[in-house]
Amino acid sequence: MTITFALLGPVRAHRDGRELRLGTPQQRSTLAVLLLRAGRLVTIDELVEALWERPPETAVAAVRTYLSRLRRVLDAPPGQPRVRIDWRDGGYVFLAPAYSLDVTRFQQHTLRAADALRRDDLEGAAFELRGAVALHHGQPLAGTTGSAFLDAHAVRLSEMCRDAALDLAAVTVELGHPLEAVPRLRTLLADDPLTERGHALLITALYRAGRRPEALDHYRRLCRILDSELGIGPSPEVQDLGDRVARGEPDPGARLALR
Repeated sequence: MTITFALLGPVRAHRDGRELRLGTPQQRSTLAVLLLRAGRLVTIDELVEALWERPPETAVAAVRTYLSRLRRVLDAPPGQPRVRIDWRDGGYVFLAPAYSLDVTRFQQHTLRAADALRRDDLEGAAFELRGAVALHHGQPLAGTTGSAFLDAHAVRLSEMCRDAALDLAAVTVELGHPLEAVPRLRTLLADDPLTERGHALLITALYRAGRRPEALDHYRRLCRILDSELGIGPSPEVQDLGDRVARGEPDPGARLALR
């Protein structure tokens, strides 16, 4: 018997594999705020501020209604994992089973991956990073109403997911499977074309896969993108990578993108 919450994509909750009906976007947004602050006290004013740029006069009453409805949705029979929205000292605290939140599990995967990299255990790092990347299912916090608070967290979570995907690509290249990383990197760069680290990884992957002309062409494309979009050139490290590819030197970019 399990309950899980997802923020790394549409905001969802499942109990024993069955999706729970979380209600309106405003109600989902309320749950998202509580999940982002899980275990910490959140005052009613903080909830209102997180949900609205310009709160309506009925904001406090609306939030209390959302919380009441969420309690009913998330309630469980005795013996099943309990989820509580407790009132304590002037605020609310969201309590749920450990690791029921995908963000928490994601962070544990990436922490273990970082530890594996420190020990030079690339296989172990790849295993953990695959677990993290598998938790990402689209735009984080999708289905919420959007606010400065939620938008900022959506950006943070998106960057977190992107970095893990780039780490996985880097490890995959280092493990000797550059062609496996190429399509993943192309997808990432289609979504975020100014991620220089992703370009450096793709250049390295193409070169190590024996596709030097394609790697050199991509380096030149990166130079054009950075010049047209930002008016700058590649970083010194990426320039050095491009020069090494142009000269046909062995193993350019060795460990370039591993953090």
